[in-house]
Amino acid sequence: MAGRRILSLWFPRLAADRIARRRRDVLPVPLAVVADRNGAQVLVSLSAEAEAAGLSLGQPLRDATAICPALLTVPADPPGEAQFLMRLRRWAGRFSPWVAEEPPAGLLIDLTGAAHLHGGEEGVLARVAEDCEALGLAVRAAIADTPGAAWALARFGGARLAPLRSGDAIEQEARATR
Repeated sequence: MAGRRILSLWFPRLAADRIARRRRDVLPVPLAVVADRNGAQVLVSLSAEAEAAGLSLGQPLRDATAICPALLTVPADPPGEAQFLMRLRRWAGRFSPWVAEEPPAGLLIDLTGAAHLHGGEEGVLARVAEDCEALGLAVRAAIADTPGAAWALARFGGARLAPLRSGDAIEQEARATR
């Protein structure tokens, strides 16, 4: 019997995508979801347009509006976002009967013995991408043998990090050894 296969879905813009879906703007606008953190209002979720304007998560609202005066802001709604994630969990039930929420913006799905019903793991990933695009959601997905590995790949698998040292180059050696 093959080992377990876990699909991790991460919705990096969940709160902003939820608001954008409700607004249904003809032209997408820079959108940020704002929450209070340590006495300051900061950006906790951004639309793709807001990121393209140079904004980043955790940035103070005052700085963000100085960079992007056209920024549309909406207060964070954790209960609404949790309810939306619950609806996404029900949608993900089409891939497997075992689906778990990973608040605030993730799902874990046990694909063991179920992936073949959707054309294998590649088919599942393609279907997830298609469905999320149709729903207007940004998603990062990864499949691995363990929940932790799938979680990490979904969040960091696309980032290409070069090692600081390979150990092969002479210029990386300490000066005392040259």
